[in-house]
Amino acid sequence: MTASFLTSANRKGTPSKEITFDNRERQTQNIRQKPCIFCQNLHDPAKCPNVTDNDTRLSIVKEKKLCFNCLGSHRSVDCKSKFRCRQCHKKHHTSLCHENTCTNDKQTSVNAVVDDSENTLIAASFHSSEEKFRSNVLLKTAVAPVGGNRYIDTHILFDEGAQRSFVTEELASKIDLEILGTETIHLSAFGSTDSKVRHLSRARVYVESINRTKIPVEVLVVPNIASPLSNYIGNGIREFKYLKGLRLAHPFTEDNSSFEISLLIGADFYWDFVEDTILRGNGPTAVKSKLGYLLSGPIPTSNRQQSNVGLYNILTSHKPEEFMNLERFWKLESLGIDSNTTDVETVDYMGTYQKSAIEFRENKYIAKLPWKPDHEPLPTNFFVTKRRTENVIRKLSQDPKMLKVYGQIINDQERRGFIEKVKDPDISKGIVHYIPHHPVKKDSTTTPIRIVYDCSCRQSSQFPSLNDCLMNTPPILNDLTKILIRFRLNPVAIVTDIEKAFLHVGLHEQDRDVTRFLWLDNPVDPQSDLATYRFKSVLFGATCSPFILNAVLLKHLQQTENETTKILTRDLYVDNILSSICNETQAVTYFKEARQLMLNAGFNLRSWTSNNENVRNLAIKEDVLDTDKEAKILGMRWNVETDELSYAKRVLPSVSSNITKREILKESSKLFDPLGFLSPVSIRAKI
Repeated sequence: MTASFLTSANRKGTPSKEITFDNRERQTQNIRQKPCIFCQNLHDPAKCPNVTDNDTRLSIVKEKKLCFNCLGSHRSVDCKSKFRCRQCHKKHHTSLCHENTCTNDKQTSVNAVVDDSENTLIAASFHSSEEKFRSNVLLKTAVAPVGGNRYIDTHILFDEGAQRSFVTEELASKIDLEILGTETIHLSAFGSTDSKVRHLSRARVYVESINRTKIPVEVLVVPNIASPLSNYIGNGIREFKYLKGLRLAHPFTEDNSSFEISLLIGADFYWDFVEDTILRGNGPTAVKSKLGYLLSGPIPTSNRQQSNVGLYNILTSHKPEEFMNLERFWKLESLGIDSNTTDVETVDYMGTYQKSAIEFRENKYIAKLPWKPDHEPLPTNFFVTKRRTENVIRKLSQDPKMLKVYGQIINDQERRGFIEKVKDPDISKGIVHYIPHHPVKKDSTTTPIRIVYDCSCRQSSQFPSLNDCLMNTPPILNDLTKILIRFRLNPVAIVTDIEKAFLHVGLHEQDRDVTRFLWLDNPVDPQSDLATYRFKSVLFGATCSPFILNAVLLKHLQQTENETTKILTRDLYVDNILSSICNETQAVTYFKEARQLMLNAGFNLRSWTSNNENVRNLAIKEDVLDTDKEAKILGMRWNVETDELSYAKRVLPSVSSNITKREILKESSKLFDPLGFLSPVSIRAKI
C-alpha cells in the first residue's frame, strides 16, 4: 500500500498563534523550552546550528559535569531516564552521537520499522522537503490533548497510508510516557541500499476526543515524524461556505506559521477516530472525526507564493516470519564469502590504530584497547562476576576431572605470562572491571576445552558492558572462497595455524585492570577463597579482539618484503593459514621462513600438515606436525594422504510426519559450504 502526500510549510519556525475552536476555546499549554546547553539559545541541543562538532559538544558536557544520557546535572550512572540516543539507541544523548547530523534546509530520510511478530510488519516512511513555488495542499491534521501520565495539546497527523502509529521522543518525554518494550527498525538514507539496525521504544498514548473520551493508540517512539507543516489558507474560511459552522479538528491560522507534528496516527488506529460524513466543495475536503472535521486537499490560490513543499510517502508491506528468517539466513550464509569490498573507513582506522596503539618491545607486540571516544563510565561488575564464578565452580565440582582441567588451563596461562595474579585488588591506576567466564567443550586434540570470557556481561540493564565501550571495527579478512580455491591451485598444499594467537598479543598496562577475573586461590579445593587475576594479553571474548589480532599480524608482515610474507598476507584467515606452493623446494623454504618470521613476533606456527612428505618430516623434527588424518580447514575436512576435501559427517535426526520449515532450516544451516559444491542438493532445503 502506498500513499503520497504533498504539503506546504514555512520552515522559518514562526511562533504559532492561539488556537481557537468553535463553541469553546482551548489555549495550547505553554511549555517552557530549556536553553541549549551548547549555545544557550532556545532550541533542541541535538539540532544546535552553532556548535556542530561532536568533540566540542562532548567537551562542553564534560566541563559542565552533565549527564551523558539526558544532559542533566548528575552522573550518567545515576540517570533514571528511560530514553536513549535517537540515532543508535545507545545510552547517550542524541546531540553527542557520532552518527548525529544536523537538519538541513533540504533533507531526505527513510525510516523502516520492523515488528517481530508472527507476520513481520515493515513500515517505511519516506520524507523529502524542498523549497518550491506551489499552491498550498492540506493534510489531515488535528490538535487535541494527548497524554500518558499527563496531557498536552498536540499536533496530530492522520495518515491512512501508514500501517503503524508514531509519537516523537520529545512529546513522549513531556507527557512522561511509559515505555512498554522495544521493536527493531532498519534505518537507511533515501536512495541507499545500506541500512542500519535501530531499536524503537513501544508505548501507548491516549487521545482526548471532543466529548472527553480517551482513545488509546499504540505507538512507536521516533526522533521526529515530519518537517514543520502549515494550515494557512490565505483569505480564510469565508471563501468556503460549505465549511462554515463546522467544528474543525485543526482551525486555520491567520498567517503562514508552521507547527511540528508530534503524533502520527496510521491505519492501525485511523478508523477509531474517523467517521462516515464527508463534505466536498470548492476547497479542501472535510471528513468528520471524533476530534472535529479533518481538512485535506488543495487550496485554490489566485497568486503564486513561495512556500516550503514536503513530499511524504508511506510504504508498508507484510513479510511473513519465515521470509524474514530466510533473508537473515542467506545473509549469514554469505559471511566471509561475499564480494563486498573492505570499507574505506575501516582501512583508515586500521592504519591509525597500527601507528598509535601498537608497539613492539621485548620480542612481543603490545596493543591498547580501541575505546570508543564517548563511552559511558564502565562499572566494576564485581558482584555479578563473583556470583557467576561461584556458579561455574559449583557446576565444575560435580566433575572433578573437568575442574582440574579448568584450573590447569588458568595455571598454564599464568605460567606462560598471559595472565597475572593481582596482589592487591584495592590498588589500581585506572578503570577496574571484572569479567565472568565459563567453560566450552571442544572436539580438538590441542584444546579439548576452552575458557570463554563474557565481555558482554552487564552489571544491570542501566550500565554498559566492556564490549559496549570498545570499538567494534571488523578485521580486514581475506576472501574465504579465494583462499580455498588457491589452496587447490598448486601441487604442494600446506596448512598451519597460530598457537593461541590472541594470547600472544600483549595488552598495554593501562588497560589490564578492565580485564580482571576471579578464580580459586587453590584450584584443588572448591571451597578456597577467590583470587583476582587480570590479563596481560588480549583476551578471546572482547568484541575488538579479532580486529586487534588482525592489525598486529598485518603490521608485522608489512615489516618484511619477500615471497613468504606475500604468501602469508594473502593466505591468512584470522589465525589459520592455507597455502599452495609450486614445488617441494619452495615449500621447504616457505616452511622454514614462515616459522622464523612469526617466531620473531612471538607467534608459534603449529599444527603443520601437508600433502608433501618432506614438509611433514620437517614438521615432525620441530614437533609441530598435526597428527590428525583429516585436517580441519575453514569448516571443511582435508585428507592429507588422498589430498581430498570433504564435509564433516552429520547425522540427520529422524524425520517425523509433522516436520516444520523451522526444523528444516535448522538442520540445513548446520552445513557450511563456502565453495557451493553442495548447492544443487542443499538449495531445496534452504528455500
